[in-house]
Order: sequence, then structure tokens, then C-alpha cells
Amino acid sequence: MAPAHGADNGEVDVDFRLRARRDTVPLLPGTPSEVWRYDATLVDGPANTLSSINNSYPGPLIRLSRGQRVRATLENRLPEDTTVHWHGLHVPPDVDGQPRLPIKPGEDMAVTFDVRDRAGLYWYHPHPHGPDGGRVGFQSYAGLAGPLVIEDDIERGLALPGGEQELILILQDRSFAGDNALRYMDGMGAMMARMRGFFGDRVLVNGRPPRTRDVATRPYRLRILNGSNARIYKLAWSDGRPVTVIGTDGGLLAKPQRLAYVTLAPAQRVDVWLDLSGAQVGERLRLISDAYQTGMMGGMGAMMGRSALPAGARFDLLGLRVTDRVRDGRPLPPDLDSTPVLPAVTSDTPIRRFELGMRMMRGFFINGRQFEGATVADDEVVRLGQTEIWEFVNDTMMPHPMHVHGLQFAVVERRRMNDRRGWSGLDSGLVDAGLLDTVLVLPGERVRIALTFTDFEGLYLYHCHNMEHEDSGMMRYYRVRA
Repeated sequence: MAPAHGADNGEVDVDFRLRARRDTVPLLPGTPSEVWRYDATLVDGPANTLSSINNSYPGPLIRLSRGQRVRATLENRLPEDTTVHWHGLHVPPDVDGQPRLPIKPGEDMAVTFDVRDRAGLYWYHPHPHGPDGGRVGFQSYAGLAGPLVIEDDIERGLALPGGEQELILILQDRSFAGDNALRYMDGMGAMMARMRGFFGDRVLVNGRPPRTRDVATRPYRLRILNGSNARIYKLAWSDGRPVTVIGTDGGLLAKPQRLAYVTLAPAQRVDVWLDLSGAQVGERLRLISDAYQTGMMGGMGAMMGRSALPAGARFDLLGLRVTDRVRDGRPLPPDLDSTPVLPAVTSDTPIRRFELGMRMMRGFFINGRQFEGATVADDEVVRLGQTEIWEFVNDTMMPHPMHVHGLQFAVVERRRMNDRRGWSGLDSGLVDAGLLDTVLVLPGERVRIALTFTDFEGLYLYHCHNMEHEDSGMMRYYRVRA
């Protein structure tokens, strides 16, 4: 076993083993598909800590409570290095699943951490990067990803829909060969896929083709994760009703927001309230990803014939069929959770600028730099306890969902600086309220976020969460120093 990491390895509230391994799973009719997946075994803790997702390849739903101490033993039964990144969680750097701490094939690594984050939907996925480039895109695409839910007393007090009324949806796009084998960045389109990101020919929801669920006349809570490598979803209801957002990456909003649609970039999560109390038995409703315009790079795959479902296409994600009439008078709370402390910004708050750039045939850059292992430049060192504004400026032809490890942040400004490069139809669905760990920066935009670096010193990553972009070098370490 590799060395243990984290706080200490004494008494814990939850103890489980998470294994990354090869498997064969029926995804489409016909031949089962070979995947890489996580499975888990509960050693100690509440019985509802682990539950399977749709009997398919997504990793088990891990359900934790704020304040718990957790030990996870990570087992690598794959033929190459991997890691497990706890996406969105505020954990010590040596627990964060970074590429500088790989788990070798056949090895185990134990990590221990305290659950400090607010109630919300988080997730876990691999984050390896070797001397020949990143493997996040391939390993995640092969199936290594799973949802993680944190609960707390504030959320429990709101009595939001749970059980069968809580739908967790993992959105991913995939391509298949004739024998149902997963196909990833092969042939003539591989170079273009590295530039624009990989787009599959069809969308899977929880590891299966979209399907219709039977529902009743009561409220539902949809907790949606964009687990795709590069695809941006434009979530809307088929009948045009508003999408009621109650939470994002870092948990519940202070108040619900009603939008015509929601823009969900890779790695982002959204929490949606749907009230079917007034529906009639037999009524149907669909959750769709609506159409939007992409720029040259976004549509290049379609022109080359590499994706039957290009960026910006319209398609169904979930069907709902009302089959039962029940009484559930549960209202949508007008006030949700006003307790999160957003970073305090003043005129003296330092601003750190990150220019997102692109060079043909060389990939994407941050401030002219690409990934250099654990190398940190002088302007990538921050002070423990300090609040800063990070300014992302996108002068490329592609959107970039920027993710910062180790914390949650607040969006304080979004400004259009110049031409969108052909991208349109997504702006009104951007949800910048509350706490986030991933923010979408569209072409021609400047987005400012406020971050406070608390509790832990050490190295963390920041990068584009278009997985092909980060694998190609659009990723850097920053250091927190006292």
C-alpha cells in the first residue's frame, strides 16, 4: 500500500474502499461494452453511504454529512497510474487527488479528510498526468466518475424532496463502434478533438441512453452533473416552463432563481426544483438540451463528420410521464440557505489576471504557460488567509470552464470584452449566484471570481475543465503559503 494521506488515520465516522478497475457492462442493445469503473465497499459508517447508479458504469453515489471524518482507501486495479480527485471539496492538498501523487497499478492509497463543505452535489473522477500528457479525458471517458452528495442540518430543515423524488442525473456523451466498443479520439479527428474537446455521437444519462420515468403529481428535485469531457448543455423544459434553480456547485442558493434555460458547462452541477402537483395523469414532459450557436472551432467536428451530435445540437435528456395522482402540499421554500460566507471584496482586494490563450498546433495556454508538473511561477503563489480576485480573460475561439481546486468561489463580475467568435444563445442561462468551483468563460469574456485561501498550505491545481484542453496543458499549479 502507498503511504496514507490526510489528517490522521485514527477514529473515523465513515470508512470505505473505492476500487478502479476494468469491467464489461451492457450500455446499448447487443454486445456489452468494456469500461473502466469505480466500485466500492463500505467498511464502516451509515448504511446509506454507498448506493449504485443505474446498474451501469458510473461510480457509486457516495452520501456524506458535514462534520464527518472520512477514510477512503483507493485501490488501483488498472494498467496505468490514476488518482481520485474529490471535485469541489475543501480538502488538504495531499488528499486532493492531484497528478503529482499518482496511485500506481496494483497499489492502494488511504486518504483521510473532514467533510467541511456545505450540503450539495459534488463528484469524484481521476486526475492523472504523465510525461506524455494528461489522461483525465481518457480515464473519465472510459467510465471513471461518480457523484458525491453532502448533507447538513440546514438542508435537512428545508424538507426538500428526497427518496424517489430526488433524481441524480449524470450527463455524458459517448461514441461507439459497431460492436458497442467505446470510441475515443481515434483516426483523422483526433487532432481536432484535442483542440475543440471530444464530442460523442449520443448522450448517456447515468450510463444509459435517455429514458422516460414514471412520476406522480408532486415536487421533484433534479440534481444534475455535467460529466462530459467538453459538451456544454443548455437545459430547458420541452413545454417552455421556467427552470427553477435552487443550487449550484457549492450548494443551495439564498433564494430560488427562475430562468428560461440553464447553461451547464463541463464539471458544473445544478440543483433544479420541478413541481408537478398541478399536472394531469397522462401528461408528459421532457428535459432537453436546447440548440445554441457555436463558433468555428465548436462546429468543426460536424464539418469533418466526426460527431453525429455536434456542439449546440438539440436533443432529449429525460422523459417524465405522470402516472399517479398523490397529495404532496410541499411548497418551494422562498428562502433556501443564506449562511454561506462569500469572500469579502473591497477596492483594495488584489486582482490576479489569467489570460486564456491558444496557439494553433500547440494547444491552449494560461498566461502563455502550459502544465509543467509541480512547477509554480512567482505570480502563482498566494497567501493563506488572503482574499483575491482572479480575472480570467478568454481571447480564444472556444469556451473554457475554469476550475480551481481546493475551495469554492464567488463570481463578482462577468463582462463581454469583444466578439463572441460566433458563440451565442448561452448567456441568459449562466448561473453565477452562490458558490461555485467551476465557471464558464465564453469567448470574448472577462470573468472575475473572488477566492479566499483558508486552512491548508500547499499545492493546488487550476485549469480548464474541458478535459482535452487540460490534458493538452491548459492547467497549472498554484501554491498557498503562510
